[in-house]
Amino acid sequence: MISSNEPNTYEKIGRALKSIRIEKQFKLKDIEAISDMNGPTISNIERGKQNVSIGWLVHYANVLQIDPSEIFLRAFKEDFQEKQLEKIYERFNTYESESEANKKSDT
Repeated sequence: MISSNEPNTYEKIGRALKSIRIEKQFKLKDIEAISDMNGPTISNIERGKQNVSIGWLVHYANVLQIDPSEIFLRAFKEDFQEKQLEKIYERFNTYESESEANKKSDT
């Protein structure tokens, strides 16, 4: 269950966009100068305060000179890792249960 303290999808995407922009050493003014995007809109999106379309994300990725998939990889990296850990834990528990059952049947 998602708690209200956890970032929502738009916040995760926004954080990813901002971190990429900062890594690329772009300021909001730089983005405004090389695109048709305005600073307040970008700022709202980076803070998860404004919804964004896939088309906008692709355009923004092009401005930042990155593959659009990088946005989603960064935005949901922790979610992917958590799911993988859950799967590993589940497999470990299954293995442990089967191992115990095999020990009992061998005696």
